[in-house]
Amino acid sequence: EEEGGGGEMQKKEVAESCFDLLHHSMVETFTAANRAHPERDLEQMGFTVGGKLAERYVRDRTLFADELEVMTFVCKDFWTEVYGKQMDKLRTNHKGVFELQDHRFRAILRVSTGPEGNALEASRKLLIFPCGVIRGALDALGVVATVRAD
Repeated sequence: EEEGGGGEMQKKEVAESCFDLLHHSMVETFTAANRAHPERDLEQMGFTVGGKLAERYVRDRTLFADELEVMTFVCKDFWTEVYGKQMDKLRTNHKGVFELQDHRFRAILRVSTGPEGNALEASRKLLIFPCGVIRGALDALGVVATVRAD
């Protein structure tokens, strides 16, 4: 560990790098393995992780008044705890549909697909787990939702 003010930043960068590597490896392993439903399994793993993290992060908070408060919490506090930054935008049509945007989501910033790869397909696979994380967090907070990446 470094002495002085730089040690905390270095630890954070290492933790983020490890998380990114784990996420990419998990997606690669699940999709390359001989699994019957790799995408469902990845989403379910994200759901479990998101639910447990949400329960942990709201343990000492007051209850949320409505879905908008839950979504604001997910975009600001929860996303920051999990991915190190807030969502860039939260929009709603006030009819139960919410759009969350993270314009610089680390998991897909530097997608490498290889010579015959498809960047859109690679990104889609990398977004399955985070969609599950969001769905799990919302479920733990009392909001049943369908979550998809566009």
